[in-house]
Amino acid sequence: MQRRDVLKAFVGGVAGAGFINFAGSSASARTASLSGETTNQIEGSAMQKYDNDFFYKDGVFQQDKAFQAYYEMFAEMDYSLADSLRANKDFWVNDFGLGDFAHVGMGGIFFFNDKEYRYFGHDIYLLPGQMIPEHRHEPAEDMPAKHEAWQVRNGSVYTFAEGGEKTPQALALIPKSQLEAGAVNCYNYKFLRVGDQDRLSRLCAPHFMIAGSEGAVVTEYACYHSMDGLKFTNPKAHA
Repeated sequence: MQRRDVLKAFVGGVAGAGFINFAGSSASARTASLSGETTNQIEGSAMQKYDNDFFYKDGVFQQDKAFQAYYEMFAEMDYSLADSLRANKDFWVNDFGLGDFAHVGMGGIFFFNDKEYRYFGHDIYLLPGQMIPEHRHEPAEDMPAKHEAWQVRNGSVYTFAEGGEKTPQALALIPKSQLEAGAVNCYNYKFLRVGDQDRLSRLCAPHFMIAGSEGAVVTEYACYHSMDGLKFTNPKAHA
């Protein structure tokens, strides 16, 4: 099935196997009360969260299933995306080669990435509890290191910056696959709701974000984004 067909055809709930209820996760309920989300938010507004069986077939990442899940999330949060953007060739999904899209991955659209004038506009899409793997931006292509800031449009996120302690709260938020891989160095986190903003603490600083219980739509404002300058902490991760 073509990606465009999946995006235009998908409406409402999803029939099929492979999902679990994010609200039923003991880790999510525990971190909610500790980190800013209330129990009512977790129990009353969280969408279904798919496990990896939904996103992979014979070990191969199924992009159409990822788009399907994001569009379910958009419907749950009443997020409207014009048909022209639904068919946008720059709308992408990525599991970063880690095979754990239910917990580590993202979707997004690069609206602008102008090297000449050095600006970048990006919308980030994260499913409930989904993490962008820890990474940093280094100078590349004869350009300075990318700096960036984020604003939550829908849902909520936890932004993680360098420093902090390995508290039970922080560890409960981070996907097991990344902790076991030793791919996390940032434990200093903030909980951001709709309208809240945060920014990179310094150039070349490691960072990542994790969506809250409803998932997230986040707008990123930044300098030019060089793929050559994108460096992941997890050696198995790639763009």
